[in-house]
Amino acid sequence: MSEVLLVRSEGPVLWLTLNRPDRRNALNRELRSRLLEELRRADEDQNVRVVVISGAGGNFCAGADLSEFVELDALGIREYNRRWGTQVIAWTIQNLSKIVIAAVDGYCLGGGFELALACDVIVATRRAVFGLPELRVGLIPGGGGTQRLTRAAGVHFAKNAVLRSKLFPAEEAWRVGVVAELVDEPEKLEEVVRGVIGDLLERSPVHLYAAKLAINAALETPLSQGLAYERELFQFVWSTEDRLEGMRAFLEKRRPNFRGK
Repeated sequence: MSEVLLVRSEGPVLWLTLNRPDRRNALNRELRSRLLEELRRADEDQNVRVVVISGAGGNFCAGADLSEFVELDALGIREYNRRWGTQVIAWTIQNLSKIVIAAVDGYCLGGGFELALACDVIVATRRAVFGLPELRVGLIPGGGGTQRLTRAAGVHFAKNAVLRSKLFPAEEAWRVGVVAELVDEPEKLEEVVRGVIGDLLERSPVHLYAAKLAINAALETPLSQGLAYERELFQFVWSTEDRLEGMRAFLEKRRPNFRGK
């Protein structure tokens, strides 16, 4: 039996590939468990700075594997969601101390889209297709899609997508600000992702995480609280060695050598 999650380490970059191509990488219990395991391990690994999540076989992820859900009662689905639910995985991604990139090709639907929405950057090919079509099968999005898509693209876009179970192309996702980088040719996806990684690795890992925390706070706090939190993070960053190195490098017209301190 093949591994449901392919794991590849390249120095400070961890590549995680959902590997159930015959099911369009639908999320079953085993894949959910493995993904959570690797994300939590990466969070504790000081050598990892960027995590990339992608899918095998020309698709990112078509959502949940419904064959595991159909016979579950209310208590069963509550326990499933508590241990392996999409919200649990998405929350782990959103709050990871590393930067997480979703490299999307093909279908990115339901729970797969909810995972992508929790990532810090989405890079997608033009042939990628996004959507939250849960109403078609008698459900509603349950992995954070109603909340994160609304915050990312606006309430009316989210309602149109969810209520009509509307699938939309990558270009539309890019136009509304969900996708950060659009890739014309699928075979160039990894190349573009590596370009994003290159930009990130030039920054201080401490400052990247501080900026991520500040932006994440904007999703949940009133403006006054968000500004206060940003100010506290700014003060913290000011006390780091990397701040001094960055400013000196700028004045000396050289590339900074950030050390994560």
